Amino acid sequence: MHNSTHAGRFHLLRINNRIALALFALIATAAYATALQQPAAPAQPTAPALHLAAHPRLLLDAATLALLRQNAAAKTPAWRELRNSCDTYLGGTVNDPHGDAYPNHPNLGAGYQGDTYFSALLDEGMCYQVLKASNSKAAAEYGAKAVDILMKMSTPFAHAAGNRGWNPCTDDGYGIRFYGVGFGLGYDWVYELLTPDQRHQVYTTANAWLNAWETPSPFGCANFEYRHPQSNYFAGYFHAKAVIALATYDENPVAPAQWTDWLQDQFDRRVLPYYTAHLSGGGWPEGFGSYATLGILNMSLPAREVKTATGIDLVHAATPYSFPLDSADYLMHFTWPSRAYVDDRDTNHATGSPPPPGTAQTGLAVQILGELNYWHSPTVGGFHTYLNDIRKATTDFQAADAWLTFLDNDPRAPTVPLDTLPLSYLAPGMGAVAARSDWTTHASWMSLRAGPYINNPGQGEEGFDQGGLALVRGATPLLVNASGWLVHEPKGSADEDRAYADLFADFNGTLYRGNRQLYNIYYVRNMHDSSVLDRFGQAAYTREDDKVRTGIASYEDGSDYVYVLATHLEDMYRAFRHGPGVAAWSREIVYLRPNRFVVYDRTRKGAPSFDQYLAFHFPANLLAVATTGSGKRLDVSDNGEYVGAMLLVLPQSAATTTVPLYPDDKLTKVWQVQVRPADAAIEQRWLTVFDLSPTATAVAAASPVAITQGAAIGVRLAADDGNSVVISSQLEPGAPIAGTIAYDIPATAAHHVIVELAPDRHYAINVSKRGELQHISVSPDGPYTASNKGVLDFDVSASGTVCQRSVSSHSHCI
Repeated sequence: MHNSTHAGRFHLLRINNRIALALFALIATAAYATALQQPAAPAQPTAPALHLAAHPRLLLDAATLALLRQNAAAKTPAWRELRNSCDTYLGGTVNDPHGDAYPNHPNLGAGYQGDTYFSALLDEGMCYQVLKASNSKAAAEYGAKAVDILMKMSTPFAHAAGNRGWNPCTDDGYGIRFYGVGFGLGYDWVYELLTPDQRHQVYTTANAWLNAWETPSPFGCANFEYRHPQSNYFAGYFHAKAVIALATYDENPVAPAQWTDWLQDQFDRRVLPYYTAHLSGGGWPEGFGSYATLGILNMSLPAREVKTATGIDLVHAATPYSFPLDSADYLMHFTWPSRAYVDDRDTNHATGSPPPPGTAQTGLAVQILGELNYWHSPTVGGFHTYLNDIRKATTDFQAADAWLTFLDNDPRAPTVPLDTLPLSYLAPGMGAVAARSDWTTHASWMSLRAGPYINNPGQGEEGFDQGGLALVRGATPLLVNASGWLVHEPKGSADEDRAYADLFADFNGTLYRGNRQLYNIYYVRNMHDSSVLDRFGQAAYTREDDKVRTGIASYEDGSDYVYVLATHLEDMYRAFRHGPGVAAWSREIVYLRPNRFVVYDRTRKGAPSFDQYLAFHFPANLLAVATTGSGKRLDVSDNGEYVGAMLLVLPQSAATTTVPLYPDDKLTKVWQVQVRPADAAIEQRWLTVFDLSPTATAVAAASPVAITQGAAIGVRLAADDGNSVVISSQLEPGAPIAGTIAYDIPATAAHHVIVELAPDRHYAINVSKRGELQHISVSPDGPYTASNKGVLDFDVSASGTVCQRSVSSHSHCI
């Protein structure tokens, strides 16, 4: 039985945590203070001597510096921005970490846990390095300012009256991403300007930060943030240790041991295998806000810094560290067609004003473009086009720091039209699939995630939505990620606290609180009258600790269709006291380009008495519409724009309950629709169709297919733009349909997609007339071949002529 993980570290609680940690720091023991100020004892044998490049050796190698100096001489926009930033602080005072954090320019404070220090230090340090060969006077001013900032940042911390240094354990060590990384890069970039005493101060303080991070409490701050290799906190530590070890290697007595530990333990034994298993194909399970921006930066730059400092190539090694490059593909494919938003799963916090959470960030894209350029990735041209697109769509939202923009935004990088890219993408690590109709800004788009929990379970920033589907046309969603959409502008952010409390707060038997019920997934509840007796919903279960099998079992893009099968979703659910609530769940999607999505769910609940339903979330209330098909049709319009429709095909006579989420502020931002079967059977088969057609009249009529032979299930979609039939297995997922399948449909031309057949097997397709119906029979052995994922894609004309479609073409046969 799984151990339930409480992941309740949402935004407002972070503030209280920081206050508590600050108070803890004040009463910590003298032994703790001593541990922080002493160099860490080598945990491993001293590393062999490295053939290190001369300073600057981190990022700014000779080739890079030469290019940057050319761009400075050409006065590119990025150089002008950087030079202006460097000039901002000249003549001002740099406050120590406990001074005014946000003084007026030209004065400088720490900002939020050192973020302002960090940006200003690297701006000034880069200006110094770029100009020292061509404008020594200006370079000297910038270098002196960088040294001033670095020395204030590295003020030693001590538990004593008058202490002016920053406590490394504040907020579980959050600041290491600014202080620690700044120590290493700053030391390297202004190395020749530092006196021996100044160098000693920097690396001694840097050692204390690393020691604090790695030492268990109460003598250090090492806790869940250090023990797991995937979180924005760990990423800051990971980057800091690399740059501190490499920058200070020649003077710092423990730097060789730090380097050995970073390479052999942190990277080889922890990060490389974990990211290969769980983040191949890219992604960031904490949400694409500030966490992703810093997390991806801090997990990407170290490989580049290792290369420039030592010549060791981690990205193209025998076991490649592909994450810095995979991030580009993930970001392009999981951005909405409008280019304005990234798939808004996981942690999203409202800002109180536009732009909303989930907005595509140019700063993140600039950094990734730099990685692609540096590592000579063939993806660079398409990603450069993507960056230009999101700049137009978002008004350059959250641009990178000036130093990073100047370093990574090479205006000479090639551009390639996005329509040369595939129309779908599987990130196998996260078990995430994205697919679209085309690369225009008004295309239809889907995203699905089905995999184990990847983020640090104690961190709790990843959502509990394995199996969850999101659907968007252009910039308008039909099926929303409710936890993200609830905090989107322009409708305000008042629901954030309740949304996060509902996901994470302690269970108290109410409808939502603590049950993580805001996702487009399957739910089972143990109810007595109106009381919930057991926690329900998903939890932070992992493949390593909890033996989770959840994943994408099959994925194929057949040009006119995309087929996805997610299995063992039941492994992600909390168990009830006396057994499982969700005993089995698989979700299959057949996307019929351009606008229709057939969602097929096979479920089994743990007991007949349990309440079960599928939940779907929409941006506006739904309107029941009469349909020529069977079942129920619900249409969605938002802000005067028609969005699309949900068509319920199976179970027959399913009931729907619409729940407006948090309407007491006279503003409902999300409507949840719960779909329940008419009976209490433990096993259910659900067929739901989502149609993203741009007008209500273009929506298909959906009806179940009459199966006359074989363990199959299907839906027929009739529309003015053509008819479609989708057939799948009635049995458990994973085993190909055996024997003959036969079904009857109206005798009109139709496109047929049959899935879960034997891969690469030959089939016979026979069509006969039965009054006004066509009788379709598909049996093993014949001239038609299923794809290597077991999909048979063919057309049947009104007269009964069969033509198999090509996997590589949108061409029709009829």
